[in-house]
Amino acid sequence: MDKKAKTRPFRVSVALGACALVALACYGAARFRPVRKAEFDAAFRPDKKVGSGEWSWCVTPAGITYNLFIPEGLDADGAVPTIPLVVCFHGSTGKATSKDQLGRLFANAKSQAALDPKGAAVLVPHSRVEYFSDPDGYARLIDNIIMEHPCIDPRRVALYGFSQGAAFVHELAMRHPSLARAATTGSSYYAATPMELFRASRVRFWSALSKNDQGIYEQGVATARALGLVCPDSRYVEYERRGHFFVEPGDTSGRGDETYIHWLAEALRP
Repeated sequence: MDKKAKTRPFRVSVALGACALVALACYGAARFRPVRKAEFDAAFRPDKKVGSGEWSWCVTPAGITYNLFIPEGLDADGAVPTIPLVVCFHGSTGKATSKDQLGRLFANAKSQAALDPKGAAVLVPHSRVEYFSDPDGYARLIDNIIMEHPCIDPRRVALYGFSQGAAFVHELAMRHPSLARAATTGSSYYAATPMELFRASRVRFWSALSKNDQGIYEQGVATARALGLVCPDSRYVEYERRGHFFVEPGDTSGRGDETYIHWLAEALRP
């Protein structure tokens, strides 16, 4: 046996070991969640505010309007960061109905009790035009709302989106993976790059699509399935005939009797 043949098993072992170390390093980097450093930005603090019970309607100098729900008695200076925050992004042309269509899913008593014994904050931002863009701007908005309301725990943020808002949730979570612990998308057509998938692997995803959602399913299915595989404790839920839809609290994952709202509560558990 020549010298090269004798050393080949050693070289193969070294190469395999190196590959294993690289894979382990990539896996650890993907799962590591750095502490997010939020900065005060007056442009994303409301200069107009109208309150109605536990809901507030706010307008910022940055041009973003939003509705914010905070459980009664928790919104006080010096409050301990305790409750989670769910941020809901509407579909295109969905501004007018977003508070009632999406915000109600998490502000109702049953969802509030499921998410935390003290309830949860619910943020429903509007797009500046008829669709969402500027993920950096909306990330700053969320950061500043958390700083303004100290009862919100910045480690317990979830993003939720429908249609174009769901595609924006994918973009936002992949650009700012330390912003939210969980993300939910219903009827998203977003097609992620390999690098975006790597960055998103720090976030838990519930992605849902319907096969008869023509044009949306074909564009979004590869990303949704990939997220279900590479992200920890994530779910991909596929329907035959549900059309263009948003995820409901009582939707099931197919894993026993697990519902979406209980999956989300577990994902946001401190």
